[in-house]
Amino acid sequence: MERTNPQLLAAFADVLRRKRLDAGLSQEDLAARSDISTRHISHFETRRRQPSLTIIAALSHGLGLTIQEFAGEIEAVWRDEQDFHGNG
Repeated sequence: MERTNPQLLAAFADVLRRKRLDAGLSQEDLAARSDISTRHISHFETRRRQPSLTIIAALSHGLGLTIQEFAGEIEAVWRDEQDFHGNG
């Protein structure tokens, strides 16, 4: 069974892109720091791929964040969106 949550995936993509840009990193830079292909970074930011836990850990490291910091920002954006649309 595939589990998807478009709103959570959107929050992940938005936070990933914002944190990357805030860090002054290109997709190529983050890919090198995270040991993930640039193509995958692009797919995550455009919501075409759903990350695994190991990918989240690698991206967190590449962004200079803890998994908790990265996931916390994703959750905050996701919850704000839920509240905005009255789904929470």
